[in-house]
Amino acid sequence: MSTLETICLAVYKSFQACKTSSFQIVYGSKRIVDARVLLVLDSSFNPPHWGHYTLIKKSLQFYSDRSSHVLLMLSVNNADKAPQPALFEKRIEMMCVMADMLKAESINASVGITTHGKYVDKYKTLRESYLPIGTLSFLVGFDTITRIFEPKYYTPHLLSEALNDCMMFSEFCCLTRTGQQSVNDQIDYANRISKGDYEPTIPRSWGKKIHVLVNDKRYENVSSSKIRRDIQNHSSLAILTKELPQPIIKYIQNQAEPIFM
Repeated sequence: MSTLETICLAVYKSFQACKTSSFQIVYGSKRIVDARVLLVLDSSFNPPHWGHYTLIKKSLQFYSDRSSHVLLMLSVNNADKAPQPALFEKRIEMMCVMADMLKAESINASVGITTHGKYVDKYKTLRESYLPIGTLSFLVGFDTITRIFEPKYYTPHLLSEALNDCMMFSEFCCLTRTGQQSVNDQIDYANRISKGDYEPTIPRSWGKKIHVLVNDKRYENVSSSKIRRDIQNHSSLAILTKELPQPIIKYIQNQAEPIFM
């Protein structure tokens, strides 16, 4: 077992055993005091792929006028998805690999884990931990932002009430993805909110807090589920290279046992 594997396994078990902590940085800078914006990429990282990397780089470009720090965050209790093949400690290791990729480009990055599944709870925890940070910006795929604004997750409260504090102090950078809505409709989403098309469910004032970023064409169809299928089907290295950064491919190949069964 490598040093990274030993550390990640120990940290994960310690976090699981602790009944009082809901969030912990497990890799990288433990204190984030030098950033005006905290970019939080909360995902299953199962595995981390080019879509995640592209979202980070485009978000950094969007906030290029401000000092920033990237936090890769994994929820060990997801509000909407059951755990999938890769063990949480393996995902944490792959997140650390991606954090090292960012650090190699002089991008400040850390890895964190949380027990919270809902974004409103993640926001509260991060705001308490990083109060000096001017802005919390959550980095999400377009399908995720529509789930965040789904009223059923906040019953019996109204969506506008449940997310009011969160939307006052945080923003969302959304990467377009191939799906039910066209790319043009996704790009126009924030504008439709600002015009009041979704009121009273979604207040029009939230429109200026949502920034839809256009994905690179080659990564629009990249998804963790497709990558897992490709790995299980022993797809060629040429195919995997289009979906995964080389350090992630190397990590997966170096495992003694398959991660995705």
